Amino acid sequence: MRYLIFIFFIISILSGCTKTDERPDIVVDIKVSKNGYSPDFIKVPVNSVVLFRITALDEGIGDDYSQKYYGHCFYIVPPYDVMVENIKKGETKSVKVKMIYPGKHIFTCPYCSGFFPTKGEIIVSSE
Repeated sequence: MRYLIFIFFIISILSGCTKTDERPDIVVDIKVSKNGYSPDFIKVPVNSVVLFRITALDEGIGDDYSQKYYGHCFYIVPPYDVMVENIKKGETKSVKVKMIYPGKHIFTCPYCSGFFPTKGEIIVSSE
């Protein structure tokens, strides 16, 4: 029986999306502009549900909303692989993430990364 529980646990981790509808334990407000993210360093406990609220302070890569990509985005790289796209100037978008992977994780705006210094770090700690 323990073996089956262990297998189920491993499969759920490997196949499970870290986005969640669970009630957040922590709320993190992030501002993004061509100057980067503020804050650009975030520390949260492992297994916490974090509500990230991202507000764009400027137009990012542009304000042509007929394009596929515009404004800013917030992307936590794998293993999280969570993306919030097309945040318009003055707009706030949110995403809830279950922080199940301990360690150092990068967040960035793939739209802007070649043009502006949009990069930050999330430390998921068991301490």
